Amino acid sequence: MSSFSSNAILAKARSMYSHRLTEQNYEELLKRRSINDLVAYLKSETAYSDILADLKEVNIHRGQLEALLNKEIFLRLDRLMRFASKKELEFYRLGVMELEIQLILTKARLIVSDYYTGYEIEIPEYLNKYASFDLYGLLAINDYDSLLLLLKGTKYYDALLKYKPEDDERFDSNMLELELKHIYYAQYVDVVNKLYRGKKRKDLLTMINTSIELQNITKIYRLKKYFNATPDQIRETLFMEYSRIPKSVMYELIETKDASEFLRKLAESPYKLYVDDHEFVYIEYYTEKIRYNLARRFMRFSTDSALVYMTYKIVYQVEIDNLKHIIEGLRYGEAPSQIEAMLIY
Repeated sequence: MSSFSSNAILAKARSMYSHRLTEQNYEELLKRRSINDLVAYLKSETAYSDILADLKEVNIHRGQLEALLNKEIFLRLDRLMRFASKKELEFYRLGVMELEIQLILTKARLIVSDYYTGYEIEIPEYLNKYASFDLYGLLAINDYDSLLLLLKGTKYYDALLKYKPEDDERFDSNMLELELKHIYYAQYVDVVNKLYRGKKRKDLLTMINTSIELQNITKIYRLKKYFNATPDQIRETLFMEYSRIPKSVMYELIETKDASEFLRKLAESPYKLYVDDHEFVYIEYYTEKIRYNLARRFMRFSTDSALVYMTYKIVYQVEIDNLKHIIEGLRYGEAPSQIEAMLIY
């Protein structure tokens, strides 16, 4: 990447990061007792003023607000992608692949559902110009064969064909999701290995491997605590090839007899500092906090544009998730202290 391109991405990412929500912003947001008041504050006091400018502060629909927040994520990443060199654009567009997979999964689950009534997914208009297939084509189909036809020639086709439900077979959407995520992770690793060397490659792989490892830990815990799953059932759902914890340790975690023993074993792993004093009621909170802290450290101290881009994406997604937690809490009338317990910043 040219020094101009790299410096432009670093400068823009750091500038946007400097306008993140502060502790004071969160304190003020938690004082709001309606979504209308929340939007009014975001419009007048934060960097969300532009994306929310046309949103009237009366009878705001939660879905509409969340769609705008999702759009803001993409628009911010797009501002960084514009500075990417042609050589590295493949890396910067990996985020588009993640969104494509989400849309494909949602559509597949809809059309095989016993309750499918023609309800449609929303296609983000800002995404289509970057997509590897015609996203609007998803709106025109209502059966699995048509979905396969639309995706023929894409990297997703073989996975969808493999899990095509036959006759009275149950559609295993979880295994399809696992396969599609495998495709994404393999693509990520291939692109990083192709484009980067040395410390840059090592840091980018550390970031994705940590993310995958934390997903695995979350899955093991939840499957043991809530579903009494066997070790073989758990192994089927994990991404074992991407992990910093030795496989022997992961296998020991999988073989623990229940969630309590799993936590005791986890306390002996590199994540011991994060489990000692917690009940893990919300295991996703703790694993996401580890990922957030790692990303924030890279974001603040790295001088590599690709790593700063990736970690900005993680940090900013957490901020959007925080806002969604606040919106959800307002919807259900939760106390500010309950909502605050779910926030990461």
